Amino acid sequence: MKFKIGYFYPEQLNLYGDNGNVEILVYRAKKRGIDVEVALVDLGTNLEENRFNLVFMGGGPDSSQKEVYEDLLKDKGPYLKDYINSGGFGLYICGAYQLLGKYYKSADGSILEGLGVFDLYTEHFGNKKPRCIGNVVCELSDEFRHKEVFNSLNKIGSTLVGFENHGGRTYLGEKMLPLGKVITGYGNNSEDGYEGVLYKNSIGTYLHGPVLSKNPHLADYLIAGSLGLDRLESLDDSLILSAHIASKKLRQ
Repeated sequence: MKFKIGYFYPEQLNLYGDNGNVEILVYRAKKRGIDVEVALVDLGTNLEENRFNLVFMGGGPDSSQKEVYEDLLKDKGPYLKDYINSGGFGLYICGAYQLLGKYYKSADGSILEGLGVFDLYTEHFGNKKPRCIGNVVCELSDEFRHKEVFNSLNKIGSTLVGFENHGGRTYLGEKMLPLGKVITGYGNNSEDGYEGVLYKNSIGTYLHGPVLSKNPHLADYLIAGSLGLDRLESLDDSLILSAHIASKKLRQ
């Protein structure tokens, strides 16, 4: 069995240690004896022969999003649309999450058309609104908590913890499911109380940290789900569990 991760734009979209998510997935898979391959997908990479178990794409500032924009929209876009809509597993952080929506309106008023895979849009209101910065605690949505694979692996509970820092506000379409409900923090837009999006087997979120460092139940769900497994060998997560619990007590 091989666990193949497609890591999109590692140089441009790697804000706040998002690459740590890939390192955590690799570590946790290898500890179970699973063979892992990480394929770096950058500007100009040909995807025709690539087949991934999991796709990861991180966050980046507006300048980095614009740097990858043409390549993402014209070259990688068709592949990602098909992959996501076909039920491929994926984790998309901050800037990647935004670019998979309908559009991103930046602080200067310019608009980047998104891939439109997720029915959502993002707008940055400039200095009229403060950035969404701080620690986040959210309660996972019922739809996610009731996933059979997640329940078989979950030893943490129903919360996610992380850190957010974004100027853009994301608004979900009526039929889109949020990843969770905000307990502490701003979430998607500081208005509706939701964080992230859950679409088929893909997750979009504003949680940095990296998010998987304190949420091993999410990491293991991604590993097992993408490999078609219903269980994984248990690991000693006592230290991570302590970090997760401590993070729930942090101020925003």
